[in-house]
Amino acid sequence: MKIGIDAGGTLIKVAYIDDDERKFERWPSAQVDQLIDRLNTQHTDDQIYLTGGKSAYMAEKLKHHEAISVEFEATYRGLLKLMDEQDVRLGHFIYLNVGTGTSFHHAGPSGQQRVAGSGVGGGTLIGLSTLLAGIHDYDAIIKLGAQGSRDEIDLKVHHIYAGRPTPIPGDLTASNFGNVLSGEVSALQPADKVQAVIGLVAETVTAIGISLAEGFETDDIVFIGSTLLDNTVMKDIIHRYAGLKGAKAHVIYNGEYSGALGATL
Repeated sequence: MKIGIDAGGTLIKVAYIDDDERKFERWPSAQVDQLIDRLNTQHTDDQIYLTGGKSAYMAEKLKHHEAISVEFEATYRGLLKLMDEQDVRLGHFIYLNVGTGTSFHHAGPSGQQRVAGSGVGGGTLIGLSTLLAGIHDYDAIIKLGAQGSRDEIDLKVHHIYAGRPTPIPGDLTASNFGNVLSGEVSALQPADKVQAVIGLVAETVTAIGISLAEGFETDDIVFIGSTLLDNTVMKDIIHRYAGLKGAKAHVIYNGEYSGALGATL
């Protein structure tokens, strides 16, 4: 069996590949030592491939491993394989890896190039959700966020124009959390706050991706990363926001495991 591990700052993504069978799983990065113990006891005969920020630490603790890949290259290899399997065929494109932070890349026939980065990502989502709603578990955050509404928190363009004609779509966000200034803060529910945080992350990284796509003369933006895992609210915002700006958003299924998969290739 081949085991690919993308050891990130928030989550560790693992790909188990046995002939034509493939299984993915994720671990909180705080449990890295538990994963190492399991690999050292249950996978002594398997080939282990590493990438990601904590890969050097894991390599020191593991009894054996095959290789450590540069994170960006491993992720790109895995992404291309997933895109091919899902019949997403693009000439050149921008792709966003929305992990703890967000890394922005341009991809074309000659390979990939990292072109930007942002501290806004999954770490922002979990950190602000902890501060605003007292919730730090990722699954609980996205489940709660799906039940909320950010209409009373985010200032939209139509709020500013008060029903008059707007020069840009009225439901675009003019200021994330900007509507709080005119409302009753005590009436806001935790679900509303969390959904507003998801919106902040989604719109921020998508806006940067759109600007980069324009600069590289492409309409195609590919999204991967652990912050998208089961995050329906974020995916909906990405598709709508990109569409309003004339871009095409492609959210790759299992894209958060691109690095783990690519480490084995």
